[in-house]
Amino acid sequence: MSEVIPQLLSAALVGAVSPIATMATIAVLSGQRSPLTNGTCLLVGWTIVLVGLASAMLALLDKAGGALSESTKAALNVIVGILLLSFGMRSLVGARHPLAHVVEERPEHRQKPPKWMAALDTLSPLKALGVGAVLLLVSPADLAVYLSAMQGLSSTEFSGGQRILVVALLIVAVDLCIVVPLAIYVAMPHRAKQLLTGLRTWLTDNQRQVTAWVLIVFGVLLLVSGAVNLA
Repeated sequence: MSEVIPQLLSAALVGAVSPIATMATIAVLSGQRSPLTNGTCLLVGWTIVLVGLASAMLALLDKAGGALSESTKAALNVIVGILLLSFGMRSLVGARHPLAHVVEERPEHRQKPPKWMAALDTLSPLKALGVGAVLLLVSPADLAVYLSAMQGLSSTEFSGGQRILVVALLIVAVDLCIVVPLAIYVAMPHRAKQLLTGLRTWLTDNQRQVTAWVLIVFGVLLLVSGAVNLA
């Protein structure tokens, strides 16, 4: 079971700090049209996809003959780790190009909020539900690590009840990227706009670096875990 723990922790932490989901939530909560309702619908759509993917993945693994071999799991970890490292290094190197600061200081090249964030300001609850449902599917890091954790849970060391409990805890952890901004909005309604606007600005300015380091850290974690178990 020890080799599954890095996968679960990686999926939980990568999901909990997902920049794209956090930025989408902040954009919805900053909107003028039913922000709390739309934020809740975003969370529901995101969670439905998490539950659906977990159910489908575990059902496919069971149908294919139960748990994967340890070597197969380790190889998958190595592949996912390499992919995450590749994406992370690409983002990080691009952000640290020797001439990056020269270009970014020009007004026309300064970081601006993505166009899709502006579109979220006027969502209806139904559209917010749909946006929540596609967020995970357009975030390669979240999706890859989450599916990697699901294949780890195919282990026969987990009973049916244990598997359900672990999946539930994993989903709650991944939901934090949306739950935390929602909690701030509910707990501090008078200060929420200022706090969330500041967080939105910071994420907009640092999205590439945040995403890169998340990918690199957990890519290394998965790569080392897979390599150790293959050795």
